[in-house]
Amino acid sequence: MSTLSLINLSKHFGRVRAVDQINLDVADGEFLCMLGPSGCGKTTALRMIAGFETPTSGDIRIDDSSIVRLGANRRPTAMVFQQYTLWPHMTVQENIGFGLKLRRLGAQEITRKVSEGLEMVGLAGYGERYPRQLSGGQQQRIALARALVLEPKILLLDEPFSSLDALLRVRLREELRRIQRKLHITAIFVTHDQEEALSLADRIALMNAGHIEQLAAPSELYA
Repeated sequence: MSTLSLINLSKHFGRVRAVDQINLDVADGEFLCMLGPSGCGKTTALRMIAGFETPTSGDIRIDDSSIVRLGANRRPTAMVFQQYTLWPHMTVQENIGFGLKLRRLGAQEITRKVSEGLEMVGLAGYGERYPRQLSGGQQQRIALARALVLEPKILLLDEPFSSLDALLRVRLREELRRIQRKLHITAIFVTHDQEEALSLADRIALMNAGHIEQLAAPSELYA
């Protein structure tokens, strides 16, 4: 069964067709990479799924229910951005727990979930630190934990490792894939890096000029 369906999805900015009638089904627990050059529409597509951009036309369905009229805060998704977007005046545990607080969870439950999130990304004991006291890789782990504690149906990732050095990118990719498999969460990962897509994806959606030109497993795409 498809967790996510994009149906004739389009986004126009004036005369520019950033995304042009794409169709895509993503299975439950699948790790899908949207791969393509800058300006191909991959990030715009991701932002429409997240609710940060409104489609010009088409539909987005999760578990066969349309979400296009739902605001970003009401969608069963969570997004990890290229920049860490951690609040510098908050501790690590406050950053991770912020979304849970907005959902009005009790203090004990927030504490438990934050602790689980830190454990999941290998940073137990870092809760009292501030973002400035962390390395870039640690900050991105915190951003990932902040998304995961919300228990989203779909995890959206917009080139989250692109600003890190090559060795750290490889390590974090491995950690992300391990966590994704353990949680059996559906993930959509945007990248322009072919090696990154090949190492992560169950399937790759190869995008160009607002279209999905190919959709296949890595072994089929580059056979």
